[in-house]
Amino acid sequence: MHTVATTLQWGFLVVGFAVLGAALTSSVRMKLSGAGIGKVIENVEDRWFGAGSVLLALLAGAGAMIGAGRLSGRGVGLDEAALVVFPLALVAAFVVRRLTARYGYGTAARASGLVLVPALLGAVMSAAG
Repeated sequence: MHTVATTLQWGFLVVGFAVLGAALTSSVRMKLSGAGIGKVIENVEDRWFGAGSVLLALLAGAGAMIGAGRLSGRGVGLDEAALVVFPLALVAAFVVRRLTARYGYGTAARASGLVLVPALLGAVMSAAG
């Protein structure tokens, strides 16, 4: 189980930084082409991930990780949980943004992608870690 948790953590870390790098590259290209900062921020919110979505996924995952850590007898602090779950929250917000834009799954995609999946993965990472 520890191997699964470690693989999940590293996988989401790599994918999270890839999404962040792609969003940064897109933003820099827009800014260099003459777009204003408001348009750049609007692009990140509309195309990549919303700040509220990342925060919701982060809170759900960190809360589940802390709760599972306390139940398993391994104390997990908020700082550790937030560092582990943040890449997961970026990926979850990006995937939910793309699913809702492309296929139109509104509430179901947001509830499962921003609350249930981060909570489940956060609990797995804590219990196994």
